[in-house]
Amino acid sequence: MKSIPIVSRIILLTFFTLFFLGSVLSGYITGYLGVDNAYDLKRILVVLFIVCSAVGLLWRPSIPIIVTSPFTLWVVASLFILGLLSTLFSQHPFWSFVELANFLLLLCLFYVIGVLIADIGRTAALQYFFGFALFFSICIAVKFFLLLLFHALDDNRPDVHSLVAGFMNVRFFNQLQVMLLPLLCLSFYIEPLKKYKRTAMLAFSVQWLILLQSEARGALLAIVLAAVVVYRFLPANLGQAFIRPMLKAVVFGTLLWLALIIIIPLFIFDSPIWQLRTNSSGRIDMWIYILQAIPERIGLGYGPMSFAWAEARPLPNAHSHNALMQFLYEFGVVAFILLASWSLIILWSILKRLTLLGEKPSEHLAKNSQCSLDTGSHIGIDTDTTDIVLVFALCAIWIYAMFDGVIVMPLSQALLVALLALNCRHYQLRVIALPWKVVLMAAVITCGALLIASLGDTALNQQMYPRLWLTGIIN
Repeated sequence: MKSIPIVSRIILLTFFTLFFLGSVLSGYITGYLGVDNAYDLKRILVVLFIVCSAVGLLWRPSIPIIVTSPFTLWVVASLFILGLLSTLFSQHPFWSFVELANFLLLLCLFYVIGVLIADIGRTAALQYFFGFALFFSICIAVKFFLLLLFHALDDNRPDVHSLVAGFMNVRFFNQLQVMLLPLLCLSFYIEPLKKYKRTAMLAFSVQWLILLQSEARGALLAIVLAAVVVYRFLPANLGQAFIRPMLKAVVFGTLLWLALIIIIPLFIFDSPIWQLRTNSSGRIDMWIYILQAIPERIGLGYGPMSFAWAEARPLPNAHSHNALMQFLYEFGVVAFILLASWSLIILWSILKRLTLLGEKPSEHLAKNSQCSLDTGSHIGIDTDTTDIVLVFALCAIWIYAMFDGVIVMPLSQALLVALLALNCRHYQLRVIALPWKVVLMAAVITCGALLIASLGDTALNQQMYPRLWLTGIIN
């Protein structure tokens, strides 16, 4: 049994490695792997990881399964049932079913990450996530400064996309930033990580600089609002300890931005390389379109993924840049109400959990590696200060999902699911009968094969507006 945590550590490190290959190094390996673009590479890597890890873990005699609340189970089951019903009336049932298959794989990833956390221990898993967030941030920062230097030497004005490599669109990277920046704050609370606090906050400063340079208004708003909300729910002493290091990092990052992006380029280029955008980039027009179109199919919507072929939409985008609006259009008003109410209830419950820290400060719980799994039934750990970081990350990404395609992009989907799994505390050891294992393996493999087979389908418009794949518009 001692080999189980080792194997789980290897699987978790593989998750981070594929994440790194699909982002920072994607520009270097797409050609070798025969993939046309970095976006499709990300999707393929996520699908392969889910299928391989799920099939591998199902061979175990017993599996620690995350125990969610009955309300959450009811909401998830209802959403899938509504999705299936909506698929039956969809204009393109095949693509609607492909979207549901992708959601099923993400649900599978949720349980896979949960198994890894239970095996490794929650605090140890958080240390792995911190290490990845810090390493990822440093690599991105190095590439950013090198590209900025090369643009200056070549007298080539950079734009918002040209200083962040490895992503087809800088907004895909901004989505990851919103989730990874809060994880750098784990160095405040976990004893072995406190020696990296200055390095983490320096990385935070550089990432803040990149957010400002890339004009990521939604991401900046999400991080600031989430930090304020978390601060308001924390006791005074913990609130100060949470906000002060970040304020210093934000100030330093802003000063870097003023120096490197605003002032110095004025002496190199003939015009500023940054400008403040005041329009909505067409988002408001898309949301108005959804509100005008939904009364015709208010019950079940137009079908999963249907925004990718929506007629007369104001912009050719394959998604609506708003998670709730997307569910409203594609799944209908019932699914919209379910998802909105569930997400708000979950956010409120985890925010209220922070108030318990004032009654029972338990930072010492984060000093020792601990496992959320006991051989008993529903065993968890008490609320500890690492909850502050997870609540910060989940609040930030929920806010940003109201402005961007967080629930659409492959790496964003995967990281969001991982954060949700980290937030869960209770596990139950289950022995899955062999027939059920065969059924589950077949379902996972079928969903993965269906997604991969859809790449290059003739129904895909060759314009590069991403949804499941980079060519996300359905003819």
